[in-house]
Amino acid sequence: MFLLPDEYWFVKKTKNKGNGVFARKKIVAGTIIGDYLGTIVKTSTYDLSKDTKGLYLTYFTDQASIYPDLKTEGMHLVNHSCQPNCWIYIYRGHTLFFALRDIDVGEELTISYLLSPKDDTCKPCTHVCHCSSVYCKGTMHLTKEKYEKWQRFLKIEKKKTRIAPFTFGKNLKRLREYPKIHVTHPIYKALCS
Repeated sequence: MFLLPDEYWFVKKTKNKGNGVFARKKIVAGTIIGDYLGTIVKTSTYDLSKDTKGLYLTYFTDQASIYPDLKTEGMHLVNHSCQPNCWIYIYRGHTLFFALRDIDVGEELTISYLLSPKDDTCKPCTHVCHCSSVYCKGTMHLTKEKYEKWQRFLKIEKKKTRIAPFTFGKNLKRLREYPKIHVTHPIYKALCS
């Protein structure tokens, strides 16, 4: 779900990544763009073959994941990039998307999908990156070192807030209020170190 008003973003087809989200107005660094909302499913019993349209199943807790409503325009349309201009922040279990830096008019909003390191279970691997950035690695998988660093940061952040109440099979509800993210936020230090 977009938290920014419609006049800040629009969706259009990209050359080789399906639909993407683009800035209609300048988005300032630290701005919360949206919340990844959808149906809460049990991760261990979810049939991944249902996810034929892309990488839409998103982490919520160790036992639960979120599957978005693909009929609506939401955070599931933000594409991966090896040099993203947005990042995710887990707050009360919610996956919030925020601007990592100022995003100019017409620029595509992108995040790193932060996939675990590639292993034998990912064969054939379909997580090929098409971001075409200067730093493109050709894969959406993180290196082992970067993945472990991200997991350490998440573990520390999890201790700071409680997960919002939820029910399997129901939609995750929007938070009553959302945090502010400034360049002094610990996530910036974690990304830069």
